[in-house]
Amino acid sequence: MKLRVLGSSSSGNCYLLESETECLIIECGVKFAEVKKALDFNTSKIVGVIASHSHKDHFGYARDYLKAGIPIRASQETWGSLDFEVDKIMRCGYWYQFGGFNVTAFDCVHDVECYGFIIRHDKIGTLLFATDTEYIKYNFKSLKLDHILIECNYSQKIIDSRVENEELHQGLRNRVLKSHMELETCKSFIKANMTPNLMNVCLLHLSDGNSHSEQFKEEVQEVVGSQVCVTVADKGMELVLDICP
Repeated sequence: MKLRVLGSSSSGNCYLLESETECLIIECGVKFAEVKKALDFNTSKIVGVIASHSHKDHFGYARDYLKAGIPIRASQETWGSLDFEVDKIMRCGYWYQFGGFNVTAFDCVHDVECYGFIIRHDKIGTLLFATDTEYIKYNFKSLKLDHILIECNYSQKIIDSRVENEELHQGLRNRVLKSHMELETCKSFIKANMTPNLMNVCLLHLSDGNSHSEQFKEEVQEVVGSQVCVTVADKGMELVLDICP
């Protein structure tokens, strides 16, 4: 099983959890044509899509996936952004099965209704996915997470410096602070949820202007130690997630 990143920014978000026989898609913020190309047009292995929220960079191409017959699970508010009735509502606290994947959702803290996900599969163990959230109000340490895919959008120092230098509007700064995860918040969450099971931490949705990928990676690596692989989800990145190396 591997993670393939087709987009992890405000331009579009899409992540594939792919084995030889199955593929679960997280977010439909890139064209379905890009997914088909990434899968060598073997779309029969797609077991479904889960979407965190209604913003276009996460849900903007949902109609394309639906037209291709790909089932999508999302919150009622997220579906409401498309203005038509569906029966694939996802609710927090319930488990949903997509092939060999089992998924449950939890609330995030964004400017619209937004979900994070716990994903389980025999090949990868337990994976947490969370993006576009100011913070995460739950502790998952008892789940003994094997993989954490988490937003690390900006640095407080960088964003304040850009406002001071008049490179960034104060209003945009305030919106980012209330809807996206800062480096120190990300590090605190990872530290609070670490167990010896943790194998991978992948940093998602880094801001183009308010982050520094190498710095962020180094600081998170200091938190988790050398036994955990820390990566940044750049477009085109692939990461092996097998629970047994």
